[in-house]
Amino acid sequence: MDLDDSADRPSMAALRTAVCDFLRESLPEVDRVNIVKLAPARVDVNEGTWWEAEAEVWQPNATIQSLQLKTHRPVLDEQLYVLRLDSQLNVLAYGLKEEIRRH
Repeated sequence: MDLDDSADRPSMAALRTAVCDFLRESLPEVDRVNIVKLAPARVDVNEGTWWEAEAEVWQPNATIQSLQLKTHRPVLDEQLYVLRLDSQLNVLAYGLKEEIRRH
């Protein structure tokens, strides 16, 4: 891999946007997404760079919603997701970090 291929790499801002947009579109009722890690996961001469992201996703508490309890402030649950993206910002895989680490 040529060290001067930075023109082929997506910007960090573009990677952040791709991760946030994907999670907001794929998961129900996302209140907030915080990117906590964004780094190249693998560099391959033939396949390019794969990126790995970790993101905290905040969603309404399912129990509070199912019981239709009234609260003064939203009760949110946090889940940590891991995503893998290619250099074209396509999400190749994603899942809960705790589930991925068990396998």
